[in-house]
Amino acid sequence: MSKIQIGVACGSNCELYVNFLMKTIENTVSDKKRIEFILGINKPNVNRESLLKYKDVFNIKIIDALSNEHGSMGHGYCLDKILEQMSSEYGMIVDCDVAFLEKDWDVKLINELDDKKIIIGAATENNHHHYYNFPFTIMVLFKTKILKTLNVSFKPKLVDIILTEKNAKLFGRKVGDKIHLDTAWQLPLKIKSAGYDGISLPLISPRCDHGRENMLFMKEGMRGEEHQLNGVPIFTHVGRSSTRVFSSDPIVIKWKNRVEEWLEEKR
Repeated sequence: MSKIQIGVACGSNCELYVNFLMKTIENTVSDKKRIEFILGINKPNVNRESLLKYKDVFNIKIIDALSNEHGSMGHGYCLDKILEQMSSEYGMIVDCDVAFLEKDWDVKLINELDDKKIIIGAATENNHHHYYNFPFTIMVLFKTKILKTLNVSFKPKLVDIILTEKNAKLFGRKVGDKIHLDTAWQLPLKIKSAGYDGISLPLISPRCDHGRENMLFMKEGMRGEEHQLNGVPIFTHVGRSSTRVFSSDPIVIKWKNRVEEWLEEKR
């Protein structure tokens, strides 16, 4: 069974989120031995020892990804450093405030890939400034060799562009739409331009009118979203981990309790 290297950018407040992410992966992945974590430290105040709680379950590699960049630029720099370290057939980028919900999610996601479709992951929100209908780095699983061959960088360009007939289809939008070249903007551009494609998992959330009726994991009054494959919730994302303290923020506590309830029901 092919190894999967999971890269996580680790900044402020990340430690308990990372441990919870690993806990949900331990409980849902088809084979724990196939997973290796690459944790990129992008803030000097991160407690590295706390990130090793699951060292007896998973192989965990911690790398320095500190820079003078801030915000999404620093985040993109960190993800680039993580990708440099990847050598497995399959790689993943996952936000620390994600939890996995479906048993054998790794097998189910990989089975969706083929010679043309080389990446699968979180769809972006409608009416947002990102590209549409292509995986975003909240959670993406990809064929590592191809992504590295294409020299994909996760760094943002931090400019707005008006889409033309030449690039609108690549970004999944209409001619004349304005998008912001934020983190991961190169994914659809370079992958589609090379003749490959990706699969995006619909974002479903109480805050979104579109698809709200399909919620299975999320409940009214919760923050965050779920992402589904063929109508099955694969993972959930609560968001804003750098400002929401895992152990005390009411939004996160409600989300965490719902994840634990869901996983218990699935046993």
